[in-house]
Amino acid sequence: LTQLQSIEYGISCIGVGLIFRQPLSRSIITSSSSGAVRQQSNAPVLRDVMREPHTDPATPRSLAIRHHPHNRVDALAAILQACAAAASLPALRQAHARVLRAGLHAHNSLAATLLALYADLSPSHVCALRVFSSVPSPSLSLFNRAVRAFSTASSAAVCALRLYLQMTRRRIPPDNFTIPFLLNSCAAVSALALGAEVHSRAVRTGYMGFLPVPNALIDMYGKCSALGCARRLFDEMPVRDVVSYNALLGAYAKRGEEMASARIVFVGMPHRNVISWNAMIVGYVNGGDLNSARAIFDAMPVRNVISWTTVLVGYMKNKMVDEARAMFDRMPERNLVSWTAMITGYAQNNRPDKALALFQDMERVGVKSDAFTMTGVISSVALLGRIDLANWVGAYVECRGIERNQHVLTALTDMHAKCGNVEEACRCFEQIQSPDSFSYSALINGLASHGYGIKALDFFRRMQAECIKPDYITFIGVLNACSHAGLVDDGMNFWNMMVRQYGIEPGSDHYACIVDMLGRAGRLKEAHELVKSMPVKPYAGALGALLSACRTYDNVEIAETIVGELFELEPGNTGNYLLLWSIYAAREQWVDADRVRKTMTERGIKKFPGFSRLERKHKYF
Repeated sequence: LTQLQSIEYGISCIGVGLIFRQPLSRSIITSSSSGAVRQQSNAPVLRDVMREPHTDPATPRSLAIRHHPHNRVDALAAILQACAAAASLPALRQAHARVLRAGLHAHNSLAATLLALYADLSPSHVCALRVFSSVPSPSLSLFNRAVRAFSTASSAAVCALRLYLQMTRRRIPPDNFTIPFLLNSCAAVSALALGAEVHSRAVRTGYMGFLPVPNALIDMYGKCSALGCARRLFDEMPVRDVVSYNALLGAYAKRGEEMASARIVFVGMPHRNVISWNAMIVGYVNGGDLNSARAIFDAMPVRNVISWTTVLVGYMKNKMVDEARAMFDRMPERNLVSWTAMITGYAQNNRPDKALALFQDMERVGVKSDAFTMTGVISSVALLGRIDLANWVGAYVECRGIERNQHVLTALTDMHAKCGNVEEACRCFEQIQSPDSFSYSALINGLASHGYGIKALDFFRRMQAECIKPDYITFIGVLNACSHAGLVDDGMNFWNMMVRQYGIEPGSDHYACIVDMLGRAGRLKEAHELVKSMPVKPYAGALGALLSACRTYDNVEIAETIVGELFELEPGNTGNYLLLWSIYAAREQWVDADRVRKTMTERGIKKFPGFSRLERKHKYF
């Protein structure tokens, strides 16, 4: 992508990237099938060029390369050009080996070509970085090629910024081609301070007149949540193009704020393209104004797959699942992002069976899944809690070569833990190179819910030793582990640690865990006092846990003090009435027990019979 296209592409992808808060798959840009055809069609040419001259001295092609008038550099450049045409990483590595044997690895032009090819063909940026590091005196052109290559991937953006610092130390001033890609890297890692420094350099060196520079600045300020800076820069621009307007609309769309101002900018555009319309849809979806988003969608002269997918995601975010499915079925074309949005939406709206059925449909039409798709599928299996499906999904990820990044491994950890496959959950967790609070929380909560309280607390202490700050969800698992393991004193210590050391305000789930822990240990008075001291209205979960403990220990006095409020919070919960009835029955207070039954009859509350959930041919009954 050129610097102009990179900004436009970033805004066009905002329709899915900002809503899911995740980077988009490369499958949006190119399909693997087209790459395979291209590689196959260029294979004979590549073999001819890559053949060593001494192995076939009579071949005219090899003689031409050996005696090329422009020396070995041009011969190697021709080989690299053939590698680019074939899009073959193994061939590129062979060509790189020839460059090294020829002693030309420090040649700036060859290094720039090698670096660009590795950036395009290799899933990791390590090879490209090694190519750059092998050049002792890199030129401005090589720096530009490296910064551009690393700026296209958010995971490598830090490398691009480090190269910029190296440029300043070598007194190589960035030019108008360097600055836009530097700003893209700043936007990728939210490096607002460094982006402002690049802005000042562009002003001092006079590059603000080169239109891609202020366009990239607007995009950077918008992605770094500095909307005011983006708007001031836009207003100061003497000349604007459609990319300038789209960059500003993208800044408004990021959080969905001040969409009235964005609408004024949109209406005032001399020319609009599909990216402009999509940015407005994203802004309204992120702002929760789904009606306006749909109105913009309906008014679009031309729609693309991003337009349809963004509205679909908006419906899913507002729990309008049926409307989202209707939108999905109407789409004239679908890509991997569309399928992923629908599958993930089903999982987030607690419809795992629909998600898995749609995943099977995606497989049947030949769309290959990626890490983002599998995260939604894995989450769906976790909701079902079926260990057979969990094992199948784990095998699928491994057999299909799905990238086992941190998101996928965390989802696998959570899925196996919820399905009771504790050993596999721990194995997946150990594969995470740098586990964060989400990874630890998934494992700790899974272990605690299946009775592995001691093991869950061991992982929590390991988390503390690695200086990873626990969050709200982490302490739910920790307190739950103490409750199931009967570690009351430890649980109270962790409660105090959560409040005093980490400054986390206890929520209703934390109170429910503590009340359940105290109730299991028979400390009903302490549990009751804790419920009464809650800063907000007692949560039904905490009251229900206390009522259950009263049933265990036949404490009718405390039970009678809390059932009134519990019946108000959950008037249709049959279980609460039956718990109170069983407490009276255990104490042979039959008059009070009959009174509970009559109350249930008067209020129309019936005890529903138990039922089982069966699965047959991927349908649930």
